[in-house]
Amino acid sequence: MPTDYSPPSKSNLKRYLFATILPIIFLSLSLSVLLYDQIQLYSFTRAEIEGVHMIRFLYDELTDLQKIRGYSQISQWSQHEEINNRLQELKKNFLDRLNQPGRQSEITTFKLLPETEHLETRARQLFAIPPSRCEEKHLFASYSDLISEILQLMQLAADHSNLILDPELDTYYLIDVLDIQIPYLAEAIGRVRGIGSGLLAKKTITGKDRERLHNFQAAVQARIESIENAQKVIIKTSSELKKSLHLLPEHFDTFLTPLTNACLLIEENDNCPNISPEHFFTMATAAIDLLTTPYQTGILLLTSKLKTRQKKHLWQGAFIFLGTGLAILFLLFFNRSFYLYDQKLHREMEKLSITDQLTGLYNRRHFYTIFPLELRKNIRLDQQLYIGLLDVDFFKRYNDTYGHPEGDQVLRRMASVMNDVFQRAGDYCFRIGGEEFCFLFSEIDAKKAVDSANRLRLAIRNLGIDHQGNTPHGVVTVSIGLIQIPANLDCVLEEVMTKVDEALYRAKKKGRNQCVFTS
Repeated sequence: MPTDYSPPSKSNLKRYLFATILPIIFLSLSLSVLLYDQIQLYSFTRAEIEGVHMIRFLYDELTDLQKIRGYSQISQWSQHEEINNRLQELKKNFLDRLNQPGRQSEITTFKLLPETEHLETRARQLFAIPPSRCEEKHLFASYSDLISEILQLMQLAADHSNLILDPELDTYYLIDVLDIQIPYLAEAIGRVRGIGSGLLAKKTITGKDRERLHNFQAAVQARIESIENAQKVIIKTSSELKKSLHLLPEHFDTFLTPLTNACLLIEENDNCPNISPEHFFTMATAAIDLLTTPYQTGILLLTSKLKTRQKKHLWQGAFIFLGTGLAILFLLFFNRSFYLYDQKLHREMEKLSITDQLTGLYNRRHFYTIFPLELRKNIRLDQQLYIGLLDVDFFKRYNDTYGHPEGDQVLRRMASVMNDVFQRAGDYCFRIGGEEFCFLFSEIDAKKAVDSANRLRLAIRNLGIDHQGNTPHGVVTVSIGLIQIPANLDCVLEEVMTKVDEALYRAKKKGRNQCVFTS
């Protein structure tokens, strides 16, 4: 007997797809927003890290240009071959660093190319002028303007690399110190160095000179206070840095106090005090050089914090991505499991609705469904369709003699034999009520159809089930009525059943245990 259950309805499949795809879409969209945020934060932090590299490079250029300005100033007081050689080396390093291939790429990335080219052009023009041919005041001012351009470039780099938008308080203040406060502190000390040593070298002081010196000294103190305040804020937000964070050099006052005292002497005396310009220059240079170590330490700390944050965004993004994938897989798995379970229940319910509970054969309801389908198929394929009606001989006597449970067992065994005989695709066996069974099959001619029916009859008799009430056979036998169904789509099932029932009746009248075929 073929397994011929109706397929799952399309509406069930649509509901399954709707219940699966719609949540997946909403889940994917929701988590995609989170993933997009992490990608944006990762890219934001990566730009910050590149920006830190840029401002570190610019700070190196700044310190080199300050040294060039200082050495140019010294070379105006006296000619020293060693200083001149050092001056040429610094100028070459300054220009070479600007033109490094990797550096040019960073400059282009942060859209600083026009400003950098302008800086390089001015630097080349200024480097080409021998210090001895230029007035000291004019030379100092020209180099100071160039340094101001570098300070502006540092702020532009921080702007274009998102550093000024940093979302965390400790790194925000650290960026402010590294990008603005320390560079401007170094330059303020450099201005004090240049003005003070120049005045000592000239031995003449004007009121305007005193005012300029005083203003830059005040700028030095203001920058120091800003750095100290920033350090306090950073330590409050990152207490683990309390012992290790030093944004100003240790014992910085030891170096700055003599310089401050010398400046006060210059400001308070109408005549220049007896301080050599070289000594004043050396004190200021030592103070500037001290800033290098905390600056580099701050850069390393900032880079480390940004890389840690970047790694966190990377892991969070990966977690969201993998979590989304797993959530979708679980959703698909469970929905598919529920769908398959639902379809299994559907098939079982369908099977129960078309199957006879006692024998496992198809029931009368399914018989009425299959008949028109098989009729159309056989007409289309030009095949002959036959129907047989089977009845157990004297089955009431069997139940009265052996009991209904034994009678049920006989019916089960008969159903098994029917399935064994009619097992091709297109063969159907039905229990249509009590001890009556029906089988529907196609054959090439009537002789073979009768042979199939007799094969079933003999197989049941050969079971040898004892039936004393079935004389003269003494075993369970069956009578079969068989007819060929007309190849006509207008064929009425009730008429067919009437004809096959008549054939069965004749089989019983002729003595039972036989098959009667009616064309």
